[in-house]
Amino acid sequence: MPRLLVNLSNIRRNAEAICRLCTGRGISVAGVVKGACGALPVARAVLEGGCAQLASSRLSQLEGIRAALPQARTLLIRMPAPQEAQRVVRACDLSLNTEEGTLRALSAAAREAGVTHGVILMYELGDLREGVASREALVALAKTAEELPGLHLAGIGGTLNDIYGVSPSRENMQELVNAFHAVEAALGRKLDILSGGSTTSLPMLLQGQLPPEINHLRIGEAILTGRDLPDLWGCQVPGCGCDTLVLEASVIECNRKPTRPWGLRSQNGFGEQPPLPPDRGIRQRAILNVGRCDVGEVSQLICPEGVSVIGASSDHLVVDVQELPGLSVGDSLGFRLFYQGMLFAFHSEDVEKVYL
Repeated sequence: MPRLLVNLSNIRRNAEAICRLCTGRGISVAGVVKGACGALPVARAVLEGGCAQLASSRLSQLEGIRAALPQARTLLIRMPAPQEAQRVVRACDLSLNTEEGTLRALSAAAREAGVTHGVILMYELGDLREGVASREALVALAKTAEELPGLHLAGIGGTLNDIYGVSPSRENMQELVNAFHAVEAALGRKLDILSGGSTTSLPMLLQGQLPPEINHLRIGEAILTGRDLPDLWGCQVPGCGCDTLVLEASVIECNRKPTRPWGLRSQNGFGEQPPLPPDRGIRQRAILNVGRCDVGEVSQLICPEGVSVIGASSDHLVVDVQELPGLSVGDSLGFRLFYQGMLFAFHSEDVEKVYL
C-alpha cells in the first residue's frame, strides 16, 4: 500500500515561522488544513504552531476538529449553502459569505442554537471566484448582516490566485482596503478582520507591500508543503521548509521496454491522446502502485534523483528508471509533493498516512 509520510514537527515549524512573520506585522493567521483532508494530527500541529484559527472548505472536517480540538477557533472558507446553516453555526466560529439568503439562514440557526456566529463578507477582486461584485452591493449586504440577530459581522475578505490566477497586487489590495473602509463608514464602527488572501499574499508581505490595514491571512500551502513560494514565487518565509511530506510507492513491475508505443492510437482512459515521446530506444521502466486517483497530475510529482515520470493511469504510475540500476519489484521510491499531489494523497483512502 502506498504511504504518505507526514512530518508533523516540520509542519509545526512552518506554522511557527509564518505566524512569527505575520504577527510581527499585526496579522493573524488562519491555518488552512483542507489540503490535509482536515487530518487531526496535522490540525493539531498547525494549531500548536500558533495559528489563530483552523480553516477548511469542508464542513465535515471542521466538525471533526470541533469535536477533537474544542479549544480551536474554526473558520469555514467555502461559503455554506443555506441548508447547512445549523451544522455551520455548531461547528464554526466564522464563515465566509456573499449571499443574503445564506446570512438569514445562519441568523435563524444561530438564534436557535443560542450562539453568535461570525461572518466575513467576501469582495470580488478580479479572479472571479466568490465575492460581492461591487462596493455598493458590499455595503448593502454589510448593513443587512449588521441587523441580523445571532450574527456578528467580523470583517471583509478577498480571494485571488484560484480560478484565473489573478495575483495580489498593490491595486487589488488597495481596492480591498477601500471597500473595507467604506463598510466601516457605513456601519459607523470598526471591523475586526480584513482578510487579505492566502499563501500568494505572502510575497507582498515579505516585500513590505501589503497594506497595513490587512490583519488576517488564510494560509495552507505554505504551512503544509512549503513549495509554492520558493518554486513558483521566488521567495521564502525565513524558517520555512518544504520537507513536510513524502509519498512512498512500491515497484510492481520493472522491465526494459521501448520508449515509443506501437499500434493504432485513440484516446486514453481520460479522453486524452498524449503526444508521442521521442524514440530513445529500449530503457528500464518501472510501474508503481499509485496513479492519478492518488496524486492528481503526475507531472507535478517531484521525483527522486535518477527517476522521471513517463505517464499514469488511474492506478499506475510509469517512470523511467534507467539511471537506477538494481531497482527491482518490491522496492519503494519516494516522491515530494506540490499542493495538488498532497491534496489527492490525503484524500485517497488507498494511501496510508504515517505521522512522524
